[in-house]
Amino acid sequence: MREKSILLILSILSIVFIALFFVITPSFITENGEAKHFEDNDYSFDMSNSWTVNEYDDFLKTPFLSSSPNSIIVNPVDTNQFSYYNGSVEDLTANGSILNTSTTNATDVVIVKTEITKYDSLPDGITLDDAYKSDSLYSLMYDSGKFEMVNDSAMMIDGKNAHQFNYRVSYVTYQDTWIESNGHYIRILNQAPNSVFDNAAPQFDYLLNTFKVK
Repeated sequence: MREKSILLILSILSIVFIALFFVITPSFITENGEAKHFEDNDYSFDMSNSWTVNEYDDFLKTPFLSSSPNSIIVNPVDTNQFSYYNGSVEDLTANGSILNTSTTNATDVVIVKTEITKYDSLPDGITLDDAYKSDSLYSLMYDSGKFEMVNDSAMMIDGKNAHQFNYRVSYVTYQDTWIESNGHYIRILNQAPNSVFDNAAPQFDYLLNTFKVK
């Protein structure tokens, strides 16, 4: 009888401790109507509620995630939000409801995302004005002969010096923004296929316009 009581008490305590563990875990993402707000120890930003910061939107995982991550991925909640297809919806069906398989190859899900990465410094010889060259794949992209710089411009983000580079590599468009803060750097790399970049641009701009550095 006594052993059963002890087991019962231990079970209750375990449940309480587990509940407290999740209760005191910081909430990285909060919702406010049609927007979500992400905040960690280093920066914060807003995004559409149809987008998410991968695992940071999963309450079962957040207790085990870093509050100062080196890199995060922001992408659509629904991976089917973007596709290559630019035709009419009617083209995708036959007889009103049957999927027309002759057109499905054009509707493959595409990669649309924002990657935010922190850097302690830039490589020797690289400055904020040509920070895009510090990408480990830059040489490969440039040597492919398909790298095209569309434009670049200096700007301010949250009162910090920043530089944005817009370039294309084959069928993908990149919006590559670097922010200098207290001798360190934050890179906000937006990417989408050329055919859907304009559709994703409002989310990219929304994140940049609300980005705050701590």
